[in-house]
Parts: sequence; structure tokens; C-alpha cells
Amino acid sequence: MKIDGKTIHSEEEILTALQEEFDQTVEFVVMDNGDDFIQTSGGELEYRANGRNYRVAASPVDQEKIKAAFISYYRGDGEYLRDFEWEEIIYENLWTQIKKLFSK
Repeated sequence: MKIDGKTIHSEEEILTALQEEFDQTVEFVVMDNGDDFIQTSGGELEYRANGRNYRVAASPVDQEKIKAAFISYYRGDGEYLRDFEWEEIIYENLWTQIKKLFSK
């Protein structure tokens, strides 16, 4: 598991990285386990699993809840999935967006 490209050795490292984002020292924090990840920026919380992206429906998310979500993701206990109402993020390709724009 890595956070912003660096291997994680403790939950404290996660909390330190998140505090930097909360203090606006860095723009965002991404923790990944290869193909999947959880990330936060400006009170937004998102994750990717099995090629699909999700975000918390109600933002901004409280900092303590963001911390808990990252720790849950690190532990692999799945609590973060149950703690929020998630909505899938659908990314349209550029061609689909252009067709929609000109079909109006």
C-alpha cells in the first residue's frame, strides 16, 4: 500500500499525509494498492475499485471521517464503504461529450 507514491509503514504516516492536505500544504492525498485507490482533496472523498470510481454524495466530508475512511482502507476492513452514501462517477469520453454538445 502506498500514499502519494511512498510505501506506508504505519497509520501515523497516513494521518500525517492527510493533515498536510487539511492544512492545504498539498492539494490532494491518494492512497493506492495497485489498481485501486482512495483519495481526498478539499473535503471530497473518492475511491476506485474494480475499474469503477465512486465519491461521497454529500460533500464536504468532515476531516475526522476522512481520516477514518483512509485508516479503514489501509486496514482492509471495508468500514469506509458502509460509513458513507457513495455515488458512482461516470466519465464520458471526449467524443461522447462533443456529440452531446452539438445535438442540442
